[in-house]
Amino acid sequence: MKKSAKMVLACLIVCFVFTACGIASAAEDTPKVSATFCNMLATDHPQSVAAAKVLTKEVSEKTGGKFTIGVQFNGALGSDSETVEATIMGNMYMTGPSAATLATVDKNWYILDIPYVFISKEHARKALDGELGKYLSDSLEKSRGLICLGYGESGMRNLSNNKKEIKSVTDLAGMKIRVLENKYHLATFKAFGANPTAMAFGEVYTAMQTNQINGQDNPVAITYTSKFYEVQKYYSLTEHMFCGNTVVVNAKWFHALPASYQKVLRDAVNNMIKEQRRLIDANEATYLNKMKEAGCKITTLTGEQKQSFVKATQKVRDDFAAEFGKEGKTMLDLAEKYKK
Repeated sequence: MKKSAKMVLACLIVCFVFTACGIASAAEDTPKVSATFCNMLATDHPQSVAAAKVLTKEVSEKTGGKFTIGVQFNGALGSDSETVEATIMGNMYMTGPSAATLATVDKNWYILDIPYVFISKEHARKALDGELGKYLSDSLEKSRGLICLGYGESGMRNLSNNKKEIKSVTDLAGMKIRVLENKYHLATFKAFGANPTAMAFGEVYTAMQTNQINGQDNPVAITYTSKFYEVQKYYSLTEHMFCGNTVVVNAKWFHALPASYQKVLRDAVNNMIKEQRRLIDANEATYLNKMKEAGCKITTLTGEQKQSFVKATQKVRDDFAAEFGKEGKTMLDLAEKYKK
């Protein structure tokens, strides 16, 4: 009996040793991985803050420092277009471009440039966290080998100008408004009765200061941090488009990561987006108050007033559906699904 007990004990010890060695071996086999998350945004933009505060910290902590992500700001590694192309090629693994940039490599992303597809940032968040977001990421992976892990934002696009308060579409008649060089942005402001003018972002402040243009459309955060309110008397919360940014990765690189790393990265991006949205919401109220204190009149549209803008742009949505056919209708329906 004593001999039998000793043999059992010996076997247990051997099993424990082999199991422990197996665990140690598995831990040792977990690869060291590093990547850089690059974006064009300033260090104080909510996406940059959330990336530094949440993304890098969580990935490192949850992998014992074996998976690390660095962050580059202010376009240090290239423009959105350049970093997207580099990520497609596999020369970079991660980048944080605007959603508008992704539309230049996958046309389905133009859905996010259509006016009043979303009536609020809350509506946009639900749709992009849901089926519409998955549809766009799947399309991007199939067409260009990129996966969108999360949808951030700068907020909803609103309208500033230096001529008069905007409460209805008719107030915009003939105004020269700077827009992105994007056919749907141009079509939207033509539908408003304005004179849309495509212009590089870096030229906008001076163009408004010298009255070369009357106004521009950007979210609260960008309008404030770019100090556009210094040369604009009015800011109307038209909320005509969602201004999104993203976290995208090279699909081949992502799928080659250990499953545990994939989950860690997805979870960290999800928490990063939550923090970014929290900062957007908190900052908007502060920024609007500071703009108001500086002498810029802030106009919040009533539901009826906003509806005049929605109605004026119906043709833009109809043209999109006609151009994109079945896919266009599918995307519009997916957006509509999350309206309430």
